[in-house]
Amino acid sequence: MGIKRKITVFTVMILMAGMLAGCADASQKDAQKPDVEHIRNICKLATVQCYYHNVAMTEKKASNIFEKDKDLWIEYTGVANLGIDMSQVNMKINGTNVKVTIPDAEVLNVSVDKNSLSYTTSRDGLFKNKITAEEQSETVKKAQAEMKKTVNKNSDLLMRAQDRAKKLIENYVNQLGDATGTEYQIEWEYCK
Repeated sequence: MGIKRKITVFTVMILMAGMLAGCADASQKDAQKPDVEHIRNICKLATVQCYYHNVAMTEKKASNIFEKDKDLWIEYTGVANLGIDMSQVNMKINGTNVKVTIPDAEVLNVSVDKNSLSYTTSRDGLFKNKITAEEQSETVKKAQAEMKKTVNKNSDLLMRAQDRAKKLIENYVNQLGDATGTEYQIEWEYCK
């Protein structure tokens, strides 16, 4: 397990412990039940980060006979965050039965580590065929969109993200049940 993943898991455990700390108060034991807002907060934490290395390429055609076609390669490291849309999480409690509705996991966002950006261009001719900052930005933007599509097709990563969210929700409900002396039965439902 990588250091970043260990730190993420440790942070999630600390935050969950803090959220549950108030649950053990003896005067509130009977009043505490699983809460959909706590579950939504857990879902914010239940993301899987996927690091990737990418190379984006663009070609700029010469606009006159004195210029040469020019290629640009941009190499960078990015991060894809996978998880579930917490606004779609719902919960119904009927006695000790807790029905949790969650959506399928998806790519929540992709970002570029700006410190990792590296540019390489083909040599200029007699006159420059300069690639603009806008063209560079558009090249990375297109590469990011393709990366998001690729990650969205990775069913193993998406399943891990959904399982992680379910496990954290299950732990929350079980710990709350332990604190109040209630054994909750969790039923999962998936929204599309």
